[in-house]
Amino acid sequence: MAGLIDAAYQPYRDCGLVLPDVSGGLDEAIAAGQVWVIGEVPLGVLMMATTPPDAHLMNIAVSAAAKGQGIGGQLIRFALDHARATGCSRMALATHKDIPENVALYEHLGWQVTARDGMKVLMSRDL
Repeated sequence: MAGLIDAAYQPYRDCGLVLPDVSGGLDEAIAAGQVWVIGEVPLGVLMMATTPPDAHLMNIAVSAAAKGQGIGGQLIRFALDHARATGCSRMALATHKDIPENVALYEHLGWQVTARDGMKVLMSRDL
């Protein structure tokens, strides 16, 4: 799974973006029950924490082989449904300021920018 996550972000690194360790904390997140995978051979990975009333979307990554197949959308819908089912009423996330397509996607899906902190764009949405 770490390889899938790292590979999903590699095109951004190839463009010169400096990103944090995007697969860091994976083992801890798995142990905490905060990781979900689509596919026997993983096509996508979701990392999310829920501490009602808040949920935190930590990471969504889709393999290059599955790009354009709706895997990311399935993961986002699952995240929203799971957060609601666990009693959360709000979901937050952070994305990179130099990946404007992520900001635009999340805005399209109902998130709003709540703050900017260095390279991070902080966003949240009501559930």
